[in-house]
Amino acid sequence: MRAVVTRGTHSGAQRVHGGDVAAVSREYGIPVAELIDFSASINPLGPPQLVRDRLQRESADAFLLARYPEPTYPELRVALATRLKVPPECLVIANGSAALLGAIVRTVVPRSCVVPVPTFGEQLRALDAVDCTVERFVLNASKGFRLDVGALSEGIQMHKPAMCLLTNPHNPSGALTSAVDMTRVADATAEHRAHLVVDEAFIDYAPAETLTSVATQAAHLVVVRSLTKFYGMPALRVGYCIAAPDMALRIARQLPEWPVTTLAANAAAEALRDHDYARRTLQTVADDRQRLRKQLADSGVETYQSAGNFILLRLSERGPDSTRLRAQLIRRAGMIVRDCRSFDGMEQGRFVRVAVRSRSENEHLVEAICSVLQKVQSADR
Repeated sequence: MRAVVTRGTHSGAQRVHGGDVAAVSREYGIPVAELIDFSASINPLGPPQLVRDRLQRESADAFLLARYPEPTYPELRVALATRLKVPPECLVIANGSAALLGAIVRTVVPRSCVVPVPTFGEQLRALDAVDCTVERFVLNASKGFRLDVGALSEGIQMHKPAMCLLTNPHNPSGALTSAVDMTRVADATAEHRAHLVVDEAFIDYAPAETLTSVATQAAHLVVVRSLTKFYGMPALRVGYCIAAPDMALRIARQLPEWPVTTLAANAAAEALRDHDYARRTLQTVADDRQRLRKQLADSGVETYQSAGNFILLRLSERGPDSTRLRAQLIRRAGMIVRDCRSFDGMEQGRFVRVAVRSRSENEHLVEAICSVLQKVQSADR
């Protein structure tokens, strides 16, 4: 595999995520209400009003709160099956995509796994837990971190790993791989009897490119998706995966009983019914993402094309690194961005990821980044 640069049983993945506003508040002494979080890529529209209404109604229902959740989550399962046009028995529901990644890896217990890097840290952490040898397939920054499907397929043929774990759209760059190309990878892994896991946490922003329907028919393929990023409610922790019925049953056995609360499952089911919200989100995010990227480019900041609700920035070698920029943005503007230094393959500290928020917040972010870059560069002369 031309692009695999390291192999080993320990990935060294750190438990670092965006969105920990409370920790930033404590560290910098800034009230939470005065911080703007660009580090977590959450829908800027916030939760659908139907979801908020239902949560308010059911959280006050003492009878409902006194009952355990229904183990199979029938309302949410039917809502998902209807939206995705898949059999209900192909769905596994859990408390977020990270929990599902761990359950899938424990189900397969692969001895080796190909992982394109940089990537979401929870993938490497799940593989670490079963002492899996990680083969890193390095994505090229000069090519926008786009997945070279041909090279990946050749590598799978050469090394015959037990598993291949992909992210689409890629996190943290947002690079999108088409469903046609992803199907080529699925065919290559099937040919060599490897499991393929595709983390589609942000695929709601590019729904035509999902492998959801393929996963119901392919014994070796599992697609993982999130419900709370796109619908602006990550505090509720709801995710799901799609697999052939036998594989779905095996994965479900790796999860605890009642992995999702009643309130969270019902809220997720309500969100899926709000088709107008989904349409507004796709249009709003696409427009504001393009506008934010142009504003950053016009200000001399290098960015990458993204299909998600976030944009990856590459910092000049002549300016501050990602850690310094993040700290200065917090101190000067109360804005938190994602320092990508903790992503495998981005340890050099030249990359920052920012969420697409409201148009006014995005404009203030651009102003703040430009101000910090200019002041830091002037101070270093």
